[in-house]
Amino acid sequence: MKTPPHNQVKKRSDRIINYFLPAYFLGGLIFAYFYDTWLIAIGVGSLSLAAYYLAKVLLPDSDLYQYILSAILGVFMAQYIYQMHGLFEMHFFAFIGSAILITYQKWKLQIPILIIVAVHHAVFGYLQDLGFTKVYFTQLDYFTLQAFIIHILLTAIIIFISGLWAYQLKKYSELEARQTREMEKLQDEALMAVQVQKEQLERHVAVLDKAVAQGKFEIASDVAHDIGNAVVGFGTYLSRIQRLLEQDNSLTLDNLARYFEEMKSAISSVIGEPKAAAVIEVLRGMADSEKDKQIEINGAVTKQIDIIAGIEEILHIQQQYIQGHEKQERKAVNLRNIVNDTMALLFGTIDKMAIAIHLEFPDELPLIRGDRTKLMQVMLNVLKNSIESIGLQGGEKKIALRAHALADRLVLEIRDSGTGFDGAIAGELFKQGFTTKPGGAGMALYNCRSIVGSHAGTIAMTSDGSGMGAMTTITFTI
Repeated sequence: MKTPPHNQVKKRSDRIINYFLPAYFLGGLIFAYFYDTWLIAIGVGSLSLAAYYLAKVLLPDSDLYQYILSAILGVFMAQYIYQMHGLFEMHFFAFIGSAILITYQKWKLQIPILIIVAVHHAVFGYLQDLGFTKVYFTQLDYFTLQAFIIHILLTAIIIFISGLWAYQLKKYSELEARQTREMEKLQDEALMAVQVQKEQLERHVAVLDKAVAQGKFEIASDVAHDIGNAVVGFGTYLSRIQRLLEQDNSLTLDNLARYFEEMKSAISSVIGEPKAAAVIEVLRGMADSEKDKQIEINGAVTKQIDIIAGIEEILHIQQQYIQGHEKQERKAVNLRNIVNDTMALLFGTIDKMAIAIHLEFPDELPLIRGDRTKLMQVMLNVLKNSIESIGLQGGEKKIALRAHALADRLVLEIRDSGTGFDGAIAGELFKQGFTTKPGGAGMALYNCRSIVGSHAGTIAMTSDGSGMGAMTTITFTI
């Protein structure tokens, strides 16, 4: 079961905080070295860490700890100002804390830290103006109302920008989640349609075989037509998915991240370099996540297209069988024509994979008696086996077919530059159920041997070893 998007954001942000809070505590220990404020560093820092982690443990199903975290980041700012005796640069830790909170994508988390900053400035500034010397709020001798208002306004503006970014990121995440759910729904519909049409295909093929065996070609033609309509209908699902894939959100996020990187110096001058870096990191993470989803969905669409191609190949063979009004008795067939027709069915795949085909057939090739459709099935299985083997192998992509007569036999040799195989499995290749392909049924080569055997022929496969290609040799009686 997939984790909801808001929970993913929460877990990712919590992991970031698990690094930042200990770093804040260590920062207090470092600052304690300058003015001997060890008690403040250890006491206030420990209480802050305890408040955050206790809230997470005691209220695991609540988001209250996030608001406590917001207040704690404001307390750390006040602690640092006190430890460094009013050093002006310590005020920037309020902005760093505000930037960290953006990762939770909740604009309301900016409210506690803003309140802490406002109360701290008001109380400590007022005490220093009254003459208290050890509040260590500022290194200046005064802190006027005008200065207080300017400080709070600037802080409010920056925190408002952080809240706005958090709000925009949340809206984008919700949009991305909706698009993901819609994509998953379309995939489920498409897979369901594939399953339904697969079942329909199996039923139609059973009816088709029965009709052809009985000579009812008109009925078989209607069934083949229905299958074709089903295949065309399924194409609409793939079209809808492809339209959604064209909305490449990862490119937009990537461009946005690059823009922020280009403007990093300008943004850093306003809100601080840590804050700018945090925003860029979040955008980069979202862009990478979107790219991974696009790759996964593209793989699913490619698999569905392969299923459609397989259905179309079966349909082509059956339609040729019907149109030719083949009967059970064997007829004289030209092996060259069978090879050409099979190549026509596989042309799209061969062309896409840039596989070189070399044919060596004599002009006067002896005819053989056989079932044309079944022999095409043999050629289709053998050639698809070679194509799939080449697809797993780099370098040269080549399939060579050579036919020649030898005494009273017709020999067809099919050599490919695919992965080949070890001698240990050579004897297993034609056994029923044996396969080296993930998800394979182990029936293709078994059926090939059965069909060739029913034609008083033989089929064998040899290879010089893994990575050396393979050769299939088929012989027929002339």
